[in-house]
Amino acid sequence: GLGDVYKRQYKHNMNNKELNWIYLFISHIKRDILINSRSLFDIVSIFGFMLLIIILFPMGIGPIQEKLDIVSNAVLWIGLIIAIIPSLEKMIQRDYTNGWLDQIATSPIPLEIVLLAKSISHWIIVIIPLIITSPIFAILLGLEFNQIPWLILSMSIGGLSICFIGIIGAALILGARRGNILLPVIILPLIIPILIFGVGVNEAIKIGLSPLPNLFLLIAFSLIYLVISPFISAILIRIAISR
Repeated sequence: GLGDVYKRQYKHNMNNKELNWIYLFISHIKRDILINSRSLFDIVSIFGFMLLIIILFPMGIGPIQEKLDIVSNAVLWIGLIIAIIPSLEKMIQRDYTNGWLDQIATSPIPLEIVLLAKSISHWIIVIIPLIITSPIFAILLGLEFNQIPWLILSMSIGGLSICFIGIIGAALILGARRGNILLPVIILPLIIPILIFGVGVNEAIKIGLSPLPNLFLLIAFSLIYLVISPFISAILIRIAISR
């Protein structure tokens, strides 16, 4: 009947809408990767900064393997966080400065999808290269080989959470004169649970326990930030644009 026709039409429109949103999401990821891949200096500087932390820390505590065993996991995670933080401010600052973000915020395109795409693209551009090279860092700090796969897995999940947190902080300091100073102060309290459970994954392996409880908690935090990050950052950006 006529009702079935309306139902089919409605379903067809909804499917097309979902496909358009998926296409939009993928297109913005490609755009951000293309733009940021042109400035390889930022990626190289992040890698070099983390490598510097990894090299200097063992020199500071001395060539004693027992001391390295105690702090090696924490050093890797702290190095990852410190290396990432300076790049988080740039996630949306360039698009805000050139007016592109204003156009997106006032267009029919859902800003939340665009911001989610920006978080994912930042994870691909910045975090993934660090994750790929993390076995080198692990060997420098004397980690056992059975810990490296768990390190890569936990850092991949935790790094994605940091990107979700980072875009909230970047949106909050948008237009601020001292944003590079405010950003670490804002986001570090939110990153602390990621650091605790990320380090806990490999610490559990080290003492012969299952790493899964810490890993599941890390995944849970990532899913929470995945849900709330695009909406909170979109609200903050709309507030910054309307000033």
